Amino acid sequence: MFFCVWLTAYDGVNERADQMRIAIVNEDVNIGSKIAEGLQRNLPFQVKAERSVEKANKEMNDHVYDMIIEIPASFSKDINETGKSNLNFHINQANAMMAKQMMEGAAKQIRDNVNKEIASYKKQAIVGKLQAVGPENVEVIKGVTEDSIGFTVHKVNDAKGFSVNMVPLMIVLASFVGAMIMSMELSKVAKEVKGGWINFLSRQIINGTVSILLACITIGLMKGFQIEMHETVGSIWVFQAIVFFAFLSLTQMFLTVFGNAGMIFNIISLSLQLVSSGVIVPHEMLSKTYQTIGGLFPATYAANGYYTIIFGGVNLERNIISLLVIVLVTQSVAVMTLAIKGMVKGRRSSVVKEA
Repeated sequence: MFFCVWLTAYDGVNERADQMRIAIVNEDVNIGSKIAEGLQRNLPFQVKAERSVEKANKEMNDHVYDMIIEIPASFSKDINETGKSNLNFHINQANAMMAKQMMEGAAKQIRDNVNKEIASYKKQAIVGKLQAVGPENVEVIKGVTEDSIGFTVHKVNDAKGFSVNMVPLMIVLASFVGAMIMSMELSKVAKEVKGGWINFLSRQIINGTVSILLACITIGLMKGFQIEMHETVGSIWVFQAIVFFAFLSLTQMFLTVFGNAGMIFNIISLSLQLVSSGVIVPHEMLSKTYQTIGGLFPATYAANGYYTIIFGGVNLERNIISLLVIVLVTQSVAVMTLAIKGMVKGRRSSVVKEA
């Protein structure tokens, strides 16, 4: 099952690298305008011009962009006066490792391409101005072959240590596997202890209590391993409790609807969530089918929330709302299934009595 899901999910990922999104902020009206136009036209990504770095950064925090290219206001002046200038690249660290590595590689390539354009600009300027070759002009010509453009990478929403990049994946994986096992065990007990709706309500109380306790343990572990958190302890506690309850509601729904066969659907949903949550490969590089699947499962919002907690950026409100919607839907399906099964069982009992 894992084999089929993972191979289909990651098929053609490299070909979809052009779906990564970059913003260009040009503050220079001279050479910078030409550079910006060239980048917007030729870069193999989804490129959009933004008016200010502040606005672009806000959009990047909302995961609209993966990187911002900033051409400073002094770009042309520096080129004309000193022969050198600098480009600023802002890369969002609250993202999958693959996306960050791609953007860092793209930044170096963009810098090299811009450097070639500036060298060409210098040559044209020399050809237009030189009347005769003199000693002072030899130095100018030598300068054409030197690197004219430097670049600075600003890691936005950065966190210390490589290991923190794995936290969203580990929490999603551990939480869902734990929820799957717990739902399976509760389902076994529920079959032995018959009680109908009281049984179902008791399971929800257990699920809620465990979710609250697990949230406390999760925060304790993060504190113990000195993982820096950009949200309040209260917000993280509420978020993790809802995450685990959403996983429990999902796994419980499959077991309620399909019985023991529901574990097969839980295993399938585990593999689907791992590939579509955006913690391994960014959402933009997945096929439309898997992007849609990712939007239906809680792992996507759990991962996004933990990127916010660890790296910073937007608040948790949007992810919490999405998780609550999933809880509402899965609980509703479970309730309707129990109601239908109760009605069917009641009719069978009445038929047996009449017979």
